[in-house]
Amino acid sequence: MTLRTIVATASRRPGCFGGVTSLLVASNMQPGTRRLAGITSLAFFVSACTTTSTTPSATSIETALDSQSDYIVNAEVRSRPIRLKVDPGAPFFVLLNDKVAKELRLVGTKAATLAVGPLRLKGSTRSEKFTIGGVTKSKPVMWVKGQSIAEADGVINPANLPSDRITLRLRESRPNEQQIRLKMRFDRQRGLYHEFDYGGQLIFTRFTLADELTTTTGAAASVIAKRRNGMWDGGPFVHPVRFGVPRPVRRMVLGETLSVNGFPLKDFAVRIQDDRGSYLLPEKEMPTEVDKDGIVVTGKNKRSYGAPHFWLMIGSDDLSRCSSISYDNNARQLLLSCSTTET
Repeated sequence: MTLRTIVATASRRPGCFGGVTSLLVASNMQPGTRRLAGITSLAFFVSACTTTSTTPSATSIETALDSQSDYIVNAEVRSRPIRLKVDPGAPFFVLLNDKVAKELRLVGTKAATLAVGPLRLKGSTRSEKFTIGGVTKSKPVMWVKGQSIAEADGVINPANLPSDRITLRLRESRPNEQQIRLKMRFDRQRGLYHEFDYGGQLIFTRFTLADELTTTTGAAASVIAKRRNGMWDGGPFVHPVRFGVPRPVRRMVLGETLSVNGFPLKDFAVRIQDDRGSYLLPEKEMPTEVDKDGIVVTGKNKRSYGAPHFWLMIGSDDLSRCSSISYDNNARQLLLSCSTTET
């Protein structure tokens, strides 16, 4: 059992287990790892508790996932079970693999586009009923040609889950961890993001477990580098930055640590050709295109960096300093429990 949903009701005495009813949602096991449900529920018990008011009708539901679950929840669409990976960097839509959408016989009602720098991924969208944790509700769903995620049928943002609070447990907690609370927005164009005010410039900030690297657009890197003494470390390379789309990036090391409301960053990969506009980066000679084999080609002829957009995507390498990531659906807040003094 890799998912435990806790429904907390008013209890006659405080504590984790008083007055708590547990709803267990079984996940599909891979071949060779199938176990008895009763054994598995004990093996993967999540020690998360919820607090409630004393009002008898008050309820609070928390879904907690750990690394052994690979952060996957079970859902049902059109009477078919599917597996969805939970990631705070996922888009507004529930993004399904193209093959799964075809098997479900989904028919798009509107066209949509996912932008990754100058590239555009054309997709189809519709509203579809999902049953997750016993709750059935219509959600926006999208699919593009190809496979969006290898280890599941699709990816879902925690803001699209029915629980009041969704917690991703990354590792055991450590002494002196800091609680970082961020106000979030969730909308159709940008998904789930924090508006990081950096000296008057808003940098839209996402958190994701789907990418190891922390990445920025060219414009965001430009304004950060000027105030934090950013310098290049190594040459450019190609990296899948979002939805598996490879883009040229280059590692930048900061002379002064950048604090995103208390979350420290010392380096990141800059998407050197994406969303830069006329913003300058530390070096004049930059790669200008990528050939069909994904090889970076340098030159001076092509200088189209698109309109400036200010994005920072904090990846799993930096998030490894945290023991958990929680999203509060009611307060629209992201809570990170992290060791901020680690190097």
